[in-house]
Amino acid sequence: MFHSISRSYALVCHSWNVLKRDKEIMIFPVLSALASLLVAASFIVPVVMYQMAHPSSGSTAQGGRQGEFEMQTAWYVYTFLFYVVSYFITIFFNVGVMHCAAKRMDGGDPTVADGFHGALSHIGSIFMWSLVSATVGMVLRAISERSGLIGRIVVSFLGIGWSLLTYFAVPVMIFEGVGAFDAIKRSGTLFKRTWGETVVGEAGMGLFFGLLAMIGLVPIGLAIFLAMQGTLGIGLGITLGASVLVYWIALGVISAALQGVFHVALYRYASTGRISGDYPQERIAAQWRAK
Repeated sequence: MFHSISRSYALVCHSWNVLKRDKEIMIFPVLSALASLLVAASFIVPVVMYQMAHPSSGSTAQGGRQGEFEMQTAWYVYTFLFYVVSYFITIFFNVGVMHCAAKRMDGGDPTVADGFHGALSHIGSIFMWSLVSATVGMVLRAISERSGLIGRIVVSFLGIGWSLLTYFAVPVMIFEGVGAFDAIKRSGTLFKRTWGETVVGEAGMGLFFGLLAMIGLVPIGLAIFLAMQGTLGIGLGITLGASVLVYWIALGVISAALQGVFHVALYRYASTGRISGDYPQERIAAQWRAK
């Protein structure tokens, strides 16, 4: 376990160094978030407008059970399409981050254009994995909606298991050029080799950024205190709120970009024992001893 922690720490440090040298990588999480918001709005707004225009629509108005079945089927299809598009956007921009990170680890100097070119060159694989992810997500959701408390707990564990099994699926698809199902098998093999580093690294980064995010609660607490004292001006309240919002957005962007780079670093270590030419396995393994 100590070795897993030390290797994970070394990988995260190396990922952070890559991100510091190529700060433009952070544009991909920003664009991903903006595109996801637009997609969510494009799917939610029509539903709201339809319900407002047809307030009495339902199983009775549609003709009993048949109408209810048709409405439910339409809703599942609509939700599935939303899942596919959402997964596609997230994966597309993540692949952009991965390509930039891989180029830096190979000694190059990546640009945003390199990331987009890399993502576009694998758009077929990205779409295929979006379909797989959306299908699994819909199946798990359908089972959860029809299960009791125990069933939902089981489905949650199945979801976690699927996430771990396919942790390396995307980098395997784009860097090794294999299909979706072969990528799942390969991902499972790589995860077995580095499950300690994966769990420790992801949990460690999550905890670290979570603690940083909690710092943003300090200005909010101050604002509440001043409001209770009746001394909080509108200008100060807006300033505090805007500052916290910007702080949280910045943390989210940095966290997402760092996770993408770490994903590539861990994939390279799992598949070859190396991250880049100047960061061999021996240096990673010695990180703990060097401390």
